[in-house]
Amino acid sequence: MRLDRPFWPFLLLFISPIVTAPLTAGVILSLPECGVDEPWWILSHMQLAFLPVMVDLLPFLWLASHTAQVKWAAVFAGLIGAVRFAFPQVAMAIYAAGSGGQSADPSCSVSIFLLVWLAPSMIGLWLISSLIGGAMLHRMTGAPAVTHS
Repeated sequence: MRLDRPFWPFLLLFISPIVTAPLTAGVILSLPECGVDEPWWILSHMQLAFLPVMVDLLPFLWLASHTAQVKWAAVFAGLIGAVRFAFPQVAMAIYAAGSGGQSADPSCSVSIFLLVWLAPSMIGLWLISSLIGGAMLHRMTGAPAVTHS
């Protein structure tokens, strides 16, 4: 199996949620809650819970390839992965800055209500990035276009 092919960085992006989503969910479920009326967490704990998404940065490893096409795939897939990694981190930071935290403990600044929209947003981002990645890979590998007569 040759790893020096342009589809490997994109394949990693396509399948990474299979590993990262259950890991992240498991970490979140094991975090201590600090909310009074509903689940709240400390921002730094939640940011750590989303660290498994760093797997999406691994396509940058293909920059070490000797093939230009593979390097371009690494750049594009790596940039897509960087957006997928940064999205939940930025969303949590913005949410925590605006939430004011729990009245009993201001350090508890991330509520369950963030996850209600963050999880579907991340799924949507994965779907969109997979379509973009697939289109880029299709274009890079020079696969013949499908024509309709």
